[in-house]
Amino acid sequence: MTPEMGVKAVEAALASGPKSLAITFFGGEPFLEADTLFQILAKARILEHQFGVPITAKTSTNGLCLTDDIIDKAGQLGLFISLSFDGIQEAHDKGRVTCEGQGSFEIVDNALTLLLKQAAPFSVYSVVTPGNVHLLEKSRRYLWDRGARILITALDYTSEWTQDAILTLQKQIKKLSKLYKSELKRKRQAFHMEPFDSRISQWTRGSEQKQCSPGISQVTVSPDGAIYGCVEFFYRRQDALGTVDEWLHRETVKRFSQKRAKKPEECEECAFEWRCNNTCACVNLRGTGELNTPPESLCYTEQAAFVTIDDIAAQLFKEKIPGFVLRQYSQSYHMLSGVEAVIDKLGDATWPV
Repeated sequence: MTPEMGVKAVEAALASGPKSLAITFFGGEPFLEADTLFQILAKARILEHQFGVPITAKTSTNGLCLTDDIIDKAGQLGLFISLSFDGIQEAHDKGRVTCEGQGSFEIVDNALTLLLKQAAPFSVYSVVTPGNVHLLEKSRRYLWDRGARILITALDYTSEWTQDAILTLQKQIKKLSKLYKSELKRKRQAFHMEPFDSRISQWTRGSEQKQCSPGISQVTVSPDGAIYGCVEFFYRRQDALGTVDEWLHRETVKRFSQKRAKKPEECEECAFEWRCNNTCACVNLRGTGELNTPPESLCYTEQAAFVTIDDIAAQLFKEKIPGFVLRQYSQSYHMLSGVEAVIDKLGDATWPV
């Protein structure tokens, strides 16, 4: 994407009349095009003042391109960084290698050091697979002990989860809950730990949950200016909804939304239907190639995770752990995900233009 196209996309989005705008830069590796990214964001900060619409910005990175200068620039422009890091070396190197085929643990661990040194808010994003699930608790503890306080965990639904792997997932979640409980006892608010916080809040704070709405509350802009509902549609060049020149085509968005609204019959009787990721178009397209058909691995892992986490939450409630009660039931506590909560605070700042 050229800087000009990126700026045009931001301006078109602001002109559509939102109350706020969240920009996410994605790739590939976004910092391979760091100059373009920062040019777009610098202009976005100017447009933010012109339109009077608050803008937040974030990006994911594998850490291989991170430098002090890039982190410094990100801080100046209010760019929130999410580092892809799966934990201890054995877990991380199973799925994240360099172009030469070597494990990237040492490089990414150094990137984490750089982020910690700058003392700016950031998150660590970890993918749990059948191959590294037995290291989940050790990996999260490692990242916690290193100083990371926003720990995001995503299950790899595209992998084949055997019964043994799912049982291991449940055991690891139970082991990790000891760390979660100990930190809640300290009444420490400035942390977010998955897979607990968001899944529990789906039950305790369901009214605050945000639905994924491609083409309505979010769009993806391709390098040539075409607009898609989310990144998976862009990757497939499927269901374009408009262009940055004309913005969204209303009737196209309407037809797209109606197509997305269909749910598979087998989900209707499931007790977890309203909490799981079965409506995520990205997950479904990656797993089955069908917009409204979730992969079986999603059903198995989601049910196993919810049953385990709900038992843990029930025990925390029974013990009246102060940090847990505050986090999940107090109306004064802002229960967004840790990433969104930090970005929300960043959005209140005034950035140099």
